Amino acid sequence: MLIRILVWWALLPALLMAITAKEIADKSEAVYSEKKTFSVKFEQVVSTGEFFDDERTTGSMKLAYPKKYRIETPEQVFVSDGDTLWTYSDENRQVTVEPTNRLDDFVTPADYLFRLREHYELSYDSTEVIEKKPYHRLSLRSLKDDQYVRSMKVLIDPETYLIRRVMYRDINDNKISLDFHDWKLGATLKPEDFRFKTPAGVEEVRIP
Repeated sequence: MLIRILVWWALLPALLMAITAKEIADKSEAVYSEKKTFSVKFEQVVSTGEFFDDERTTGSMKLAYPKKYRIETPEQVFVSDGDTLWTYSDENRQVTVEPTNRLDDFVTPADYLFRLREHYELSYDSTEVIEKKPYHRLSLRSLKDDQYVRSMKVLIDPETYLIRRVMYRDINDNKISLDFHDWKLGATLKPEDFRFKTPAGVEEVRIP
């Protein structure tokens, strides 16, 4: 029995790599597009350079495929109905309202969950093990020199095709990683989840 287990683990990376990066990306997006709505919790780490401490935060997302989302952390709330983005800062007691078609330096959930083939060249990097479970690891490089996200690695569950981890580097050489857990597919969401109501006493700044 021990020999069979060892042989299985030896063959597993090869079996996982038999599928192409394109097929993995298509299967992953198909899960989200079929379920339409979902929620997930995440842990984020932002590294801005060796002279600065890493910024760590936790939060939750509510999403409706492909463009609507609500991201909540202890510090900020980001809400979009696909056309408008509301960014609320609890510390500043201010909400910024701006059109999404003018956001060149904002990374949306769609950029690392759904649009893997739209703006990146994909390749199968390898497999990576997290908590004794192997994941597909895709390597993505931006197709344009001025693209805000320069490169990315995405870990995808080979059984469910849900995304487990995202690591990307932006044009300013910041490194961001997101770990996802507790996916809930087909979550019951309301239209108001994707619009932000400015609380009383909060300044609202509108950017045309």
